[in-house]
Amino acid sequence: MKITETKIEGLFVIDALRFQDLRGELIKPFNFNVYNKLNINLDFKETWFTKSKKNVIRAMHLQIGEMACEKLVSVINGSVLDVVLDLRSESRTFGEYFEIELNDIEPKALYIPQGCAHGYKVLQDNTITMYSATKVHSAEHDLGIRWNSFGYDWQVENPILSDKDINLIEFKDFK
Repeated sequence: MKITETKIEGLFVIDALRFQDLRGELIKPFNFNVYNKLNINLDFKETWFTKSKKNVIRAMHLQIGEMACEKLVSVINGSVLDVVLDLRSESRTFGEYFEIELNDIEPKALYIPQGCAHGYKVLQDNTITMYSATKVHSAEHDLGIRWNSFGYDWQVENPILSDKDINLIEFKDFK
């Protein structure tokens, strides 16, 4: 398992452990011992997954306040263009974003720190994205930034968006 820190402090790309034999593959994006050595929060409280159509954009979400959490995100089937936006006002990379393709061919995971919004564009139909979070989802503490308001080019003409994502605040209005 290889873990690489990105330009955004606390955001890690994890090359998952992968075992292959004549039966298929075993892919392990999480290993307690490896993460523990990096002082990464391992106290996951909730896991869920999404199944999405091509050109869906799920963006840009985070929890704030007492329910701020870290996330571990990986793709089980298909592929996404994953984007993380640093919203920590004290961070040297505030307002900057990081992008990476996550897919089922080259198994990777993203460890996303508190204070960073996360979203992605789905590149293939029936893509399954799995999340683990260090806090249980709280609608009261849920916040997001409009997907097209922070300078990122999603390279899609007619994205499929939820009403919630369409109505999120713009980055310029984020405090």
